[in-house]
Parts: sequence; structure tokens; C-alpha cells
Amino acid sequence: MLVLDLLGREESPERVAAAIAVGIGVGFSPFIGFHIWIALGLAFLFRLNKIDAALGQFAGNPWTLPAVYALGYRLGRRLLNYDRRSAPGLAWDRLLHSDFWKAFKGPAFAPRLLSFLVGTMVIATFIAVVTYGFFLAILRLYHRRHPRVAIRAAHRRTTEKLKIQNSSPSRSSKE
Repeated sequence: MLVLDLLGREESPERVAAAIAVGIGVGFSPFIGFHIWIALGLAFLFRLNKIDAALGQFAGNPWTLPAVYALGYRLGRRLLNYDRRSAPGLAWDRLLHSDFWKAFKGPAFAPRLLSFLVGTMVIATFIAVVTYGFFLAILRLYHRRHPRVAIRAAHRRTTEKLKIQNSSPSRSSKE
């Protein structure tokens, strides 16, 4: 039923796809523990659906993050031109264990941390852009194939806008 709700809601396909993409992109960002807050903050900032963004961030989970983080670390090391001596490899199979984070101590701290942050942010951004395109295409296709749903959603959007415009008194009528 969640999928049907996404397909026929009063928001435009672009806004629904953007909310989902923001959530999924944030879910793959390197800021473990803050994903939900970042997703909600960005949804608030861009006036997107907070529930879509919050649900999207769950795409980054213990089964998907190790692979993305390992790839992001390698990508960041390459983008920043660090060799294996300045930013040695990490034991990604230990990502969710406390001993993994001990590898960030010592002289390799800055190169490892920068490699990790830069690489995973690039990948998270790429995933968000791909997600936006994917969901936008699906939502537009659904609206083309089910014009009654698209018409009903557009009608709800315009009705909401009219209600908002009519409920807010203008300054000229007050004066």
C-alpha cells in the first residue's frame, strides 16, 4: 500500500522522487547515527515530505553500508591521491565493531578520515541522483498509464493551493 500511496498522492512526481532520493542519499552518507536527523532536516529545508525522506534513509543499513563504505574509502583515497602507506586499507568486515574505529588512530588518522568522508559523500550523492531519476521515471510512467490517478493528484494539489490562498488574509483587506 505504501507504493500505491507514493504513486497517487497530491505531491508532484518530482517532489516525491526528490524526497525519496534525499532520504536514500543520506542513508548512504558517512554520518552513521545522524541519518534520520539529516534526512528530516534536508526534507524540512527543501519542503519535501518528511516521511518519504525518513523512510528512504533506511536504505543505508548493516547489510548495505559496509560495501558502500569500502568502495567510498577506496574512491576517496584515489580522489585525494593518497597512497597505501599514508592511508592504508581497513578491515571492512569489522565495520560495526568497536575495534574497527581504532584503525583511525595514529598518523594515518587524517588521510583515512578524509578518504572515507570524501569517497562516501561522492557515492551517496551519486546514489541520490540515480534514485531521483529512477523514481521520477516510475512515477511519471504510472501517471501516464493511469491518467485518473494523475488527474486526481493534480486536482488535490490545486485544491490545496486554493485553500491556502483563501485562508490567508491579505494585508489590503486588513487595512
